[in-house]
Amino acid sequence: MKFNNNEKAILAHFSPGFGGTEIPDWIFKYLENGLGGITLFSSNCPSLDVARELILKIRAISPNIIISLDEEGGDVTRLFVPEGSPFPTPALLGRCNDLELTESSFRELGKVLKFIGVDLNLAPVADVATQSDNPIVAVRAFGNDADLVSRHVVSAVKGLRSAGIASCIKHFPGHGGVLEDSHHDLPQLTGEIDELISTHLKPFISGIGDGVEAIMMGHILLSAIDSTSPASCSSLITRNLLRKKLGFNGLVVTDALDMGALGGTKKIHTSALRAISAGADLLCFSGLYDQSSFVENSLVAIREAVEAGEINSQSIKDNAEKIWSWRPPVTTDLSPASLPEVSKFKSGVHYQGKLSISTDQISLIELSADPTIAAGFVGWGLRRPFMRAGVKVKLESSDIDLSTHNQGCLVVAFRDAFRDNKILVALDRINRSRPDAIFVDMGWPTWSFNPKNIIRTFGSSALASEITVALMIEGLDDH
Repeated sequence: MKFNNNEKAILAHFSPGFGGTEIPDWIFKYLENGLGGITLFSSNCPSLDVARELILKIRAISPNIIISLDEEGGDVTRLFVPEGSPFPTPALLGRCNDLELTESSFRELGKVLKFIGVDLNLAPVADVATQSDNPIVAVRAFGNDADLVSRHVVSAVKGLRSAGIASCIKHFPGHGGVLEDSHHDLPQLTGEIDELISTHLKPFISGIGDGVEAIMMGHILLSAIDSTSPASCSSLITRNLLRKKLGFNGLVVTDALDMGALGGTKKIHTSALRAISAGADLLCFSGLYDQSSFVENSLVAIREAVEAGEINSQSIKDNAEKIWSWRPPVTTDLSPASLPEVSKFKSGVHYQGKLSISTDQISLIELSADPTIAAGFVGWGLRRPFMRAGVKVKLESSDIDLSTHNQGCLVVAFRDAFRDNKILVALDRINRSRPDAIFVDMGWPTWSFNPKNIIRTFGSSALASEITVALMIEGLDDH
């Protein structure tokens, strides 16, 4: 199939995804005609070797295509789904508040990305988690203080850069100050611009000052600038605020265009047109549903707008050249990747009470709210790390009869109970019947539930599980 120059230039702005470990037939014609990027997801990456092989196949067709994915560290992972990520969540790193530790964690993560052939990591999250019950940011953010988040964002970007990986900080202008999840609804970030510059925008400004390679635009209304169009589709925010006022000259990337905040899959071609008109460089699609029709319909909508003179064709072509010539940073650390050491992250964990366990046998209950769309279903829990440590584990249901189960060590791990009232009720019941139980809060902390013995890990990654088991075996008391 032949594409004209306008169509090729438009395709340079697209970064779709697809399911599975083989290149689907529908995407070949786009790879051969200037497609700017591919966004990988967990189904593309059942193992590092398989992901690497897939990327090599893509590059055999389009050598300079931009390969990106979301590998945030901790709970949002595409590469470590079966057992969870061996890297810390940003929330845990923020609590450790050791900038060298943050930089080294992201550097080692970057080496893994470099090994498989990724160019652009859609991370770190630069949101300031000022809303304590935010359902979508939570442990993905470094914290709720703008200065702390700013410092750690810069450290994370430096770590990835040293491994030869570009960073895309997100979600501009800040998803941490809203309660809505943009996968479903359109959030609105309120406040005057001068106030926001010192709060939610501050980490992005710090990232720009450090030369961050890309920024992801969130589907968020910034009412102080544009009360009608979300940031991802607003020229006032993309061109006037981000480009001119804040001086950003890297890649502008959209969040997935089929999200509910923009009207979902039925409006994706309209959303793509709005985003490219607003000044976006890379238009991201989620990798779900019928990506072939999304790309085709979006290409047609934008081409028709160019032909009608609604979008300047030369500006699209000039921007396409910028995208085609884009390259990730040069690797400065060529040493092999090493996984984080558990002992370095214990200072970020909150714990209280008596945490000692018997290594003979424990009873384990695990409770989790449904994962967010951003994280998806990722392996978590304590059974495997307990067993690796030589502890015998008996898994129990949350509706266990505690009147008869009143002996032996009971451990209860849970995630994001603040989002699920049924879990809160179950936790309260267990705590009243077994106040000697050890509870492990492995999501965004549910501070309203405060039993006598508890560990809060600020994430449910494999690393968080290892930290928890190590603490219990050490038998630490009040912290």
